Amino acid sequence: MEDRIDRLFDEWNQWGGAVLVARGHPRSLRRPAEDLIAGSTACCRESGRLTWVVLDWLMHHIDEIDEERLLVQTSSGGDLSVLGVLCDAARDRHPSPKFDRILLRCRPNSKLSPFFHRVQTSPLALQLTRENPLEIFRCWNYLSRELRYLEDEVPSAKGLRSTAGLAQIESFTEEMQISS
Repeated sequence: MEDRIDRLFDEWNQWGGAVLVARGHPRSLRRPAEDLIAGSTACCRESGRLTWVVLDWLMHHIDEIDEERLLVQTSSGGDLSVLGVLCDAARDRHPSPKFDRILLRCRPNSKLSPFFHRVQTSPLALQLTRENPLEIFRCWNYLSRELRYLEDEVPSAKGLRSTAGLAQIESFTEEMQISS
């Protein structure tokens, strides 16, 4: 599976996906994005990193996607429930009628299970995931707590850092004035 995921990362790199690869294996031809997304949905549950790369790319490139081709390719070689999770999460950040139309044709997973397979192998991770699953996964019949990528942590963290930094500077300035 690892080689397959590495090849997917190479392909996402060619498509401008937010992925760093140690050494790329350039292909002479890029396969269509819809085929790459479909193939990735078959592996996303094995790799959180792959999941976030696909999600990020979808949010920024949904207008370039041929919906019908994506759905046909995913039906034959991918996982429509994973595509549903990805499109639902991407739609939350970047609403698009394309996401809505794709979601209408996706179906939830057949049984409730952890989204990431690695969670199943860890009793503690499984317990924590069951105690507090995120609704966006739950509605696709998956359990996951891992969606920090979509939270506004980066902008919020920047704001907190700059506020905290400003408070530290003000505190330092006050200390310097008192000691002078």
